[in-house]
Amino acid sequence: MSGERTSLRLRLEFAQLAASSATIQERAAEILERLGRVIVFDVGWLALRDPELRRQIPLATTGDAAPLRAYFARPEADDDVDSLGLNRFRPPMLASEIPGPLSEVRAWGEHLLPAGLCQGLAVGLFTSGGRHVGFLSLLSADRSHPSPAERNVVAACTTVIADGLDRTREIAETALAIQRAVAGVVLTRGGDVLPLPGLPDDRLLASGSPILAVAADELAKGGAHASFLVPAPGTGTGTGTGTGTGTGTGTVRLIRVTALDFARPGVDNLTAAVLLGPASNLHGLIVLDLQVLGLLIDGLTDLPALGRALQVSALAVTESVERSMAALGTNDLTTATLRALRGGTRIPPGVT
Repeated sequence: MSGERTSLRLRLEFAQLAASSATIQERAAEILERLGRVIVFDVGWLALRDPELRRQIPLATTGDAAPLRAYFARPEADDDVDSLGLNRFRPPMLASEIPGPLSEVRAWGEHLLPAGLCQGLAVGLFTSGGRHVGFLSLLSADRSHPSPAERNVVAACTTVIADGLDRTREIAETALAIQRAVAGVVLTRGGDVLPLPGLPDDRLLASGSPILAVAADELAKGGAHASFLVPAPGTGTGTGTGTGTGTGTGTVRLIRVTALDFARPGVDNLTAAVLLGPASNLHGLIVLDLQVLGLLIDGLTDLPALGRALQVSALAVTESVERSMAALGTNDLTTATLRALRGGTRIPPGVT
């Protein structure tokens, strides 16, 4: 089979694999297995890259990958990969193309050549959107493999491999299955904001947004899910007359924020999806009620202090608490706050 036909077949197989229900580790193992059917190599390495920790996290290996594990466990390994240009988008690099003796390249001189490996290829994996998600290396004890022709087969497949290992796609599919949303982003461990495939972003979800800070903080407390309300931009933040229905009929239109925990520390630096959607099921509560509930959930329980925080009278706070308990079907304030927390029926302090 010609190299072009081989590449086309592999791209189709990898695209089908990406759409399957297999775990990311299972997909990675299958990718190496299928590459092994058409390319000669003794050791395979397929890893995700954590750009914040600057390290590679292997998803699958074949053969004796101990030399690669030992090398990539070193803190300076990512600097070496950088110096070879493999952390930027470029075609796969054959070991025979590295300038100078291989023995002078730390990975080869200290780990791979002593293991009997003398040829190989390496390539950074970049998605169709341009995000660097991982790294592929195929190594051999045979100096003639992988060959330039085999390198071309890999080059034709790197983007579809990267797309299939991109967890933002997996996160988007899961998030959208459980939450109706009109905008969304993915958060990283370090606080960066990435696009969520299939949804537009929104200025409320821009890097540095207090909404993202609240969402991340609430998930960090141990929950897998957090939901709350925020005023839509341009509709005011007053405490008095807004209906809180999300329909635009009052002075304050509300938006629901839903944060979902997707952290997998042993895999990559992606931590959460944050989605925006229409506000609903507010039980007729007005904005003041939702703000009072937000402060109660945050731990402020003294009624005069609540009034001062919201710049309203203590009487207004008392009436708001009574209104909220009636709307949430309880005479107990603690029960009311728990129900508001679980239902996302609140405006947390600091999100406006």
